[in-house]
Parts: sequence; structure tokens; C-alpha cells
Amino acid sequence: MRRLADTLIGSMKVPALPADPEALFDALVESAQEWRQRPLRVVLREFPPHTASGLWIEQEDRDIVIVDRRAPKWMQIVILCHELWHVHKGQSSPLHMLGGAAGDGSRPAAARTTLSEKHEREADRFGMLMGLELRPWMEASEHSVYCHEPTSLAGRIGAALNYRGEA
Repeated sequence: MRRLADTLIGSMKVPALPADPEALFDALVESAQEWRQRPLRVVLREFPPHTASGLWIEQEDRDIVIVDRRAPKWMQIVILCHELWHVHKGQSSPLHMLGGAAGDGSRPAAARTTLSEKHEREADRFGMLMGLELRPWMEASEHSVYCHEPTSLAGRIGAALNYRGEA
């Protein structure tokens, strides 16, 4: 879990700190594309009540992750990371669960609605881990290690010490 988190976080770049949740989400998508070495399209849609809040669809040439648009942006980040864990583990469900999506080049995708399965609990744990790791980016100061290229002396020292902003 830690390795995947470090891989995704390691290549993330945001334009300014504290990071806007939208910019942080976009940076995560870009990082995931680098990690997968293929396009990742994120689609925001409303899910029916009391069902899943995210879905991964693997196609021949790209991944699609559908995230519940009603969730706050920081929660969409957690949902996306949950689905990325399924991608990482190659955990999929039969295409018939997607209804009319079959036949468009899609392959099996993660599509579960219960936390009783071990892999769902793992994916939730990964989503929450990433949420905890990325929250400081939304609260970080300009001298944080999350700055692209800290130019001030304090910024360089902070980066060297892995300073993550104010606690």
C-alpha cells in the first residue's frame, strides 16, 4: 500500500499551495496515468442511493473511473484512490454487472457495493491512506515540501527535511 501511495504522490504536481481540491484531483489523475502508462478518464456521474460511489472500467487502450459527482471533491479523491487500488490489484467483476456497457471494448471492472469483502476493505484503507497523505497539501504553507521548486532558503530547508506544512 505504501509503495503505491509513494508512487502516486511522488509524481504529483500542483500549481500552488495550499492546493485547490480540483487541482489536487487533476494532479492525482495525471500521476495515475504516468503510473499506468495509459490514459485515465475520470467521469463524474450520480450513482443510485445506497450503491457504489465509484467504478473502474478497463478498456483496451485506457482506464475509465466513474466517481459520484455528488461527493465533495476531497471525497472524490478518496473514491478515485479506492478504485486505483482495485486497478493495482487487478480486482475485477464480470462485465454483465455493467449492463449495456458490454461490447464497447471494455473488460471486467471493479463493481462492488459491500465492504464485507477483504479486497473492498483494503481498497477503502488505501483510499483513506491517500486522503490522509493528501490532506496536508490542501493546508500546506508555501514553504512545504509539496512546493515544486522551493526557492527561498526556508523552502529548500523544508523540502530537505520533508516538511509537510503546518500541523
